[in-house]
Amino acid sequence: MSKVYKKVPNNFSEIEQFLIIEASQIRDQFYTSEKHYFYDTCSFIHHSNAKSNSSIIEFIKLHGANIIITRTVLMELSSNNGDIDQVQVDYFRKINENGISILLLDEENSLGIIKEALNINSEDANKLLGYAIKEVSKSKTAINNVIKELPEILKSKILSSSPGSEDNYERFFKFSREQKCEGDSLAEELILILIVILTKIPIGKYIILSDDLKIRNHVISIRQYIEKQHSVRAPMQLTTSRLVYEMHRKQILTSTNEMMEILDASSHGNIKVYCMGEEDIQLVRKLYTKEELLNRIITESNFSVAH
Repeated sequence: MSKVYKKVPNNFSEIEQFLIIEASQIRDQFYTSEKHYFYDTCSFIHHSNAKSNSSIIEFIKLHGANIIITRTVLMELSSNNGDIDQVQVDYFRKINENGISILLLDEENSLGIIKEALNINSEDANKLLGYAIKEVSKSKTAINNVIKELPEILKSKILSSSPGSEDNYERFFKFSREQKCEGDSLAEELILILIVILTKIPIGKYIILSDDLKIRNHVISIRQYIEKQHSVRAPMQLTTSRLVYEMHRKQILTSTNEMMEILDASSHGNIKVYCMGEEDIQLVRKLYTKEELLNRIITESNFSVAH
């Protein structure tokens, strides 16, 4: 059965009370947190299915972070039958009950966030969007395909060095969501565009909760661009393996069984990680069984998981 992407899930009323939705409230809440955790679809599903997800929530709360769910991620969460699965509804509820703000961000509303935070006019904001799109599109994947389908007038404005003052954000992001296809990386790439834009604000840390190692090189490339252009080291990709490692190091998660439950929810087989052991001089990519990975995390003080 093919997936169908709806802007508003059929059972949106079941999660609405757990989200911050209004653009003005999102802007206000955005500035209250130093750290922003962007969930991608697969990791949200993985974590909602983990029996020990209370420790994940505790980890995020410990960092005083908010969680951002983009409109495209919400569309993906309900793409099977138009509904958000009940286990994911429950995860939204648990996050909310623990006092963590969940921002439902229509990607185009990033314009309001940066205009309130920065002394920036509409044309300069449009230039920032264009720079972000061009940088993310270098991967020749989903955003590159969106650009190919853009109406020529809109494409020329968005990618121009003189894009004008008309709101390009709403037109670009709405058009992008309409191009959503099964199996593409559109949600993650739109998140990367948002992070390029938002790191223009000289405060804040941005983390992508994603188990998709295929986007790792893309994340690294965007981080290099942001560091050069905005003098900020962002984003960081936090896989579930890295999350388990961090939670164990911080003594949030000490039970081997609970650690295994979280890894089981994120992978049905062996796990690929980028890691570094005592004898390594740089990150190496290795394939572990879950038991092997947990054993190294628990017993080797000099072992670290990067992704």
